[in-house]
Amino acid sequence: MQFHPNYPTDNNKGQRELWRQIKDTLSQDEGVAYYRYPIFATTGRGRKEPDFLIVHRRYGIWVLESKGCLIGNIGAIEGHDWLMRDWYSESMSPVSQVEAQFYEVKTLVERDPVLRKLRICFEYRVVLPFVTKAEWTGSGFAHHPSTEGVVWIQEDIDRANLRKHLKEVTERYMPVLSDAEWERLLGVFRGVITDEEPREPVPQSPPASPSRIIHAVESRLRVLDEKQDRIAQEVPEGPQRIRGLAGTGKTILFARRVAQMHASNPDWNIAFVYWSRSLNQMMKELVENTYRRMTGDAPDWDRLRVWHVWGSRDQTGFYREVAHHWNCRFLPLNQAKDTTEGNESPFEAAMRLLEKECHDSPPFLDAILVDEGQDLPAPFYQVAYQTLRNPKRLYWAYDEAQGIDSLIVPHAAEIFGRDNQGNPKVDLAGFYPSGMQKAHNMNRCYRTPRLILTAAHAINMGLLREGGPLQGVTRKRDWADLGYEVVEGDFSTASVKAGRPVVIERKADTNGHPVDSHNFDIPFDSGQVLRIHISPTKDEEIEYVVNNIQHDLESGLHPEDVAVICLDPWFSLISEISDRLLQLGIQTLVLDNQNKDKFHEKGRVTLSGVRRAKGNETYKVYALNLHRAGASIVDSVEKEMVARNQVFVALTRSKLWCIAVGQDGEIMRELVQAKEQLGRLKFPAFNQASLKRSMEDRDIQVQIES
Repeated sequence: MQFHPNYPTDNNKGQRELWRQIKDTLSQDEGVAYYRYPIFATTGRGRKEPDFLIVHRRYGIWVLESKGCLIGNIGAIEGHDWLMRDWYSESMSPVSQVEAQFYEVKTLVERDPVLRKLRICFEYRVVLPFVTKAEWTGSGFAHHPSTEGVVWIQEDIDRANLRKHLKEVTERYMPVLSDAEWERLLGVFRGVITDEEPREPVPQSPPASPSRIIHAVESRLRVLDEKQDRIAQEVPEGPQRIRGLAGTGKTILFARRVAQMHASNPDWNIAFVYWSRSLNQMMKELVENTYRRMTGDAPDWDRLRVWHVWGSRDQTGFYREVAHHWNCRFLPLNQAKDTTEGNESPFEAAMRLLEKECHDSPPFLDAILVDEGQDLPAPFYQVAYQTLRNPKRLYWAYDEAQGIDSLIVPHAAEIFGRDNQGNPKVDLAGFYPSGMQKAHNMNRCYRTPRLILTAAHAINMGLLREGGPLQGVTRKRDWADLGYEVVEGDFSTASVKAGRPVVIERKADTNGHPVDSHNFDIPFDSGQVLRIHISPTKDEEIEYVVNNIQHDLESGLHPEDVAVICLDPWFSLISEISDRLLQLGIQTLVLDNQNKDKFHEKGRVTLSGVRRAKGNETYKVYALNLHRAGASIVDSVEKEMVARNQVFVALTRSKLWCIAVGQDGEIMRELVQAKEQLGRLKFPAFNQASLKRSMEDRDIQVQIES
């Protein structure tokens, strides 16, 4: 059984004792137990927060309310009111309290018509951990009409009796749940990835047809996993960093966290900030759907803001709103370009000037959640930190492999600086007093199949590059953070000098994609998820892509399942492909300045550059112009790293299939080598001194189990 959190975050002795007993009794069972799981009532009674909520596959759903009083604290019981002595209140109504929580939990589950038909067992109890059976019976309270059968005392919650009570009450009528039904039930509390049912396959299509593979994948990827669920429910009392690979669920868990924060604290001013403007439609819908699922109501958009980092006349954003609130200058893009210094981007320049002009301005936000943090410069984080009231709830997620506008990794010490003793002003090592971690690492990838992901990392780091890697890690723990195991060799000085090989492969528990599972029930050649096509000419590349897309649609894919993502320069090539598709009657969505707030449109194939594709996903990706990331084409090492990051982004937009297209050159040869290694990567040992950019985690000096 999973326990959230691992221990209670307050000093309530009664609740701590009950939590200990639950953990001791049920630790080996199948289920999840929550301490103070928030339930948001749709009946006008506000938020309900059971002390303990147990979701058990055999014993059903239990709501427990713990009271740490002694028998002497209870003066009398009149109806549902307990008259108290030497207590924090003169009276309390614990049975009514737990009963109300019980009905809200039941309502939450039975909103789902499939679960409602299963007739799952629901039970509730008031628990008195410090009252003995003799005391309870001797007081006469044991047979009171309002307490009989619904109050457990000290002896009831020891290891043997707790299991006995759970079993006796439910074993007669708790149904046996199938795996699909159990996942559905867990999804009520963990959060679901989507409300939509799996897409039905095309009738009479072959067993391994695209539509049947998609149906099988969608049938499995339904519920947040245990770690995602735990992180999503955290609201740390200070900054927190989420480092995660592409496709690990960072955006979804942040959407759940922000929705829960808004529901729990409706008077808070919260901002959810993102970088890619094409995410605008998706981000707002994701937050709204998550909030409605929790509460049955729409968010208050005056309190919960979903902002692009910049903002414009037609769509506001973080920079525009902060400048307006602080009565400071707002620089449109063209003006910001004129203020850049050195290698600054216009956005970095704008944020630097805002921070300099308004460094004494008062805070006005209660929490900021930042997605795609790898592309945001240090001045952005400094301004964001300043906008926050204490305790500075700044939560950011990033993947340094996807940095295509900035090569700066958002480490806390580099962003916020150090004090006079050299210590980081924002320290992300360890835990907060609440027990919540200051930093998490996420390495289980659900979006992209293993073969595509390993090939993408090989290009991103340059592991198979002639001349050696450009960026990467050299410690086993850092490879583990990325989801890899070093199965052969090491990165010692002796190994580097001797040119000894290193072999890495993704650990089984970090391959979350259904097609990588040993029990995926569709006949499927996992080698076909990645195809590599070397085009001799641009015209041949266009014809190859157009003909394959036409075949995709004839095979059962929907137009919106397909995206063409092109490295810079992209517009000319994309335009020609769009023209050819239109000639065949295939509609397209070109992500230009007229279409920049969405990535998908029903009935249209998406055509995009890498920047506007970032953060999005689709079932089949055509990644074009990949040869342009090679050292022979770019004119600096820094530009090569950015271009290789673009290749990583393009490949990892794929949820199932990727066709990598480019002209002959080092990038295409590296891709061929990576695919031939079938998910294992073999390369010469290297060290940090040889790298142009380190991807090691400098925020956490000691590996923390996360």
